Amino acid sequence: MRRRKDSMPASIAIGTMAYNEEANIGRLLDSMLAQSAGELIRRIVVVASGCTDRTCEIVRRYQLKDSRIELIAEAKRSGKVAAINEFLFSSTEEILIVSSADLVYAPRALEELIAPFADPEVGMTGAHSISSDAPTTFFGYAATLMWQLHHEISLQAPKMGELIAFRNVFRRLNPAIISDELSVHQVVASLGYKVVYVPDAIVYNKGAENLEDFLSQRMRCIVGNLQIMRDHNVPISTMRIVPVMRAGLPYVYQNWRRFHWTAGTAALELYCRLKGSMTYRSRKSHTRYKVWEPASTTKTLPADLEPTTPLRRG
Repeated sequence: MRRRKDSMPASIAIGTMAYNEEANIGRLLDSMLAQSAGELIRRIVVVASGCTDRTCEIVRRYQLKDSRIELIAEAKRSGKVAAINEFLFSSTEEILIVSSADLVYAPRALEELIAPFADPEVGMTGAHSISSDAPTTFFGYAATLMWQLHHEISLQAPKMGELIAFRNVFRRLNPAIISDELSVHQVVASLGYKVVYVPDAIVYNKGAENLEDFLSQRMRCIVGNLQIMRDHNVPISTMRIVPVMRAGLPYVYQNWRRFHWTAGTAALELYCRLKGSMTYRSRKSHTRYKVWEPASTTKTLPADLEPTTPLRRG
């Protein structure tokens, strides 16, 4: 059932943090402008940090099409949290949305994402990320499995991902933090607000296609998780073994013909968690992961973004 628009927030601003995103920034902006709740979007801010490709050129072309699009072009790359702070400083809208740049939104993603804010006790929402990779190769299977497990766990204990929305109730994130969505989660929850996972707010992403990119992505995520868990004593559902096992076992049973791929994915995740734990202890790693080299094979989403066949779950 479609929700009444008069229950929606009065205005929203979207901030997307981009570094050399020429492969996808146009598709992302197209999907933003095509949203069913598009009339509520007051501004779309692209913070382009140290880009050396055509990202800024493409955004400027879109500015000619829609005056709501703004570009903040930073000469030096200072990390995603620093870019988010630039967005926060300039924002007066009721609801702020922070988006990864390598996504494509489903047509009703924003409408679904902001609907829970009709409840004044809700302070933050997170979207449902779906891998666009077909699970017909090992890394396609691994990306599909990881995001399906993320979804299953978030249904029980919300874990924010690549598209988040939150009330405009703070002005700055700690620039030393690696994981921006976890930092927002911590701040909003500390102010007494509820955090809600929205499974119908769908966005598409792309997984890594090789070992180097897979390990790079997982290491940054895990070190960021550990930083929030250990420095701020905040539990993170996807880092706990019991929820992961409970969510994962049905997939193991139903996809037994691909057990070798499931085992391989689990082995890589275990390796990353062990190495991430050791890496976290080195404070130099915090600077390294604040400004990281992006995984190049995750930047080109397929033209056809109809949902791929999900892995079977018992």
